Amino acid sequence: MVFDLLFTLVYPGEFPGGGDRTKWLARVLGVDARELEMRWDAFEEVLESGRAPATLLFGPEITWLTHVAAELGKPLSPHELRLVERDWDLTRRSALLEPPTETVDTLVALRSMGLKIGVLSNTHGLELREWSNSPLAHLVDSVAFSYEIGAVKPNPAAYEVILGRLGVSARAAAYVGDGGSNELIGARQAGFSTVVLAAAAAKRFSPEHFPVLSKQSDIVLSTLAELPAALAVLGL
Repeated sequence: MVFDLLFTLVYPGEFPGGGDRTKWLARVLGVDARELEMRWDAFEEVLESGRAPATLLFGPEITWLTHVAAELGKPLSPHELRLVERDWDLTRRSALLEPPTETVDTLVALRSMGLKIGVLSNTHGLELREWSNSPLAHLVDSVAFSYEIGAVKPNPAAYEVILGRLGVSARAAAYVGDGGSNELIGARQAGFSTVVLAAAAAKRFSPEHFPVLSKQSDIVLSTLAELPAALAVLGL
């Protein structure tokens, strides 16, 4: 079993003041959120693929923010940048350290079925620095984070890495995700025997995309708790 992480196994909330990280950073900088979001969208894949430059003082995330703030005429002091670095993963931290009981119970059930479990996530270092402290970490056999493997879903190379780390073929594996980043299509093209849509996030955040995502999957789950039974019906 290979799982997506964010919005599949855990559900990050909003930053203080509401919204996602980009809106929070826009408030910190005092700049237009749409301008910052445009710049972030251009940078995110570079960051997640592990190709973003860093400095001796800061990693790639804060190095990027330093340049953007200067370009927008809102330079931040080293102290302010350190405060941003401290809270960069605020919502991810909470989600990882306190995962849903349903997620934990599902992973425990899958392990009791003798299944190997992997996590494949498009992410970056500062975002998941609390992963090793998460209760989920000891429930999975292998992880592949895009920034450290240099491949972003739906690139076939990303799926190849996690399958290689698990020591299983795509034909013997199922992929479970919320459908972001065309990950379900990527899993299908990578040869996974079963593609599963974890529909909770899609139904909540992008219901207009739910019909399309449903067609990309073999199984649609309202909750992760349904997964063990669904796999048993399929004989997996």
